[in-house]
Formats: sequence, structure tokens, C-alpha cells
Amino acid sequence: MNKTKREGGLFVLFLLLLVGTLICFFTVAEEYYDYVTDTITGATAVAPLNKEDMYHRVSAHPLTYDTDIKYRKFFITAPGAQRVELLADFNRWGKDPILLTPYKKGYFETSVALVSGEYKYMFLVDKKETLDPSNQDRQTLPDGRTVCIKTVR
Repeated sequence: MNKTKREGGLFVLFLLLLVGTLICFFTVAEEYYDYVTDTITGATAVAPLNKEDMYHRVSAHPLTYDTDIKYRKFFITAPGAQRVELLADFNRWGKDPILLTPYKKGYFETSVALVSGEYKYMFLVDKKETLDPSNQDRQTLPDGRTVCIKTVR
């Protein structure tokens, strides 16, 4: 038996599907596109078609958060002191203790990882609250205590 092979049958089927898809697309798109005003009706606020509308649209700027961690040193010179702690709002005023490391001649230091912001702090030198003598940026709290302010940028 001789089978006759039809050349291009698959190609014709492809063309028919392509034409049918284009006809369907343009009939559906016709319902939304207004050729006179050159806009999509009902969706102008969502998708303006001309560049001028795109340039003049006012959109809110995205919020940016500075979450970079910065290490800040806290230090004090307290000759003769046995123990120095850092009391701050970021360690719940000593409930999560941060001890300063002692060095020669009564120098105590620690480094703390902080994000940008304003922090209130003071030192506890041998159980006595002491302000940072190297920082004159201070604030009085509602309870009457004076604390130092460290600004991290």
C-alpha cells in the first residue's frame, strides 16, 4: 500500500492556530482599547500608554531602613575600679549585663554592635552610676536621672 504523505499539514495547523489566537486577542483587546483617546479604557490609572503620563505620575518613594550594624566603643578611665558595667537602653539598663574589659592604668572598654539610632547610656563603676566624662551630649530622663546620648549613624 502506498501512503501519500501530505507535506505541510502540520504547518497549516500551526497557521490556523496562530490566526485564531490573533483574532481572539484583537477582539478581546478591542473591548478595552480606545483608539480615539489612545488609552486603555478603565485602566488609565493603572497603565498609561504615553510617556508623559508615566513621567508625571507621582509615586511614593520606597521606605529605606538603615539596618547596617556598626560597632561602637564605650570606654571610661576609672583608676582603682574593680568592675565597670555598661547600663543602656539597649541592654535594659543592666538586666543584660555588658562588662567592660579592664586594661592598664584603669582604662575600661567594650565594643557593642548597634544599628543607626540614638541610645541612652551610663556606666556602673563599682556599683555607682557614673556619666561618661568624654561625652557631653546628655539628657535628663522623666525619673530625674541624667544619662549620656550616643548617636549612631
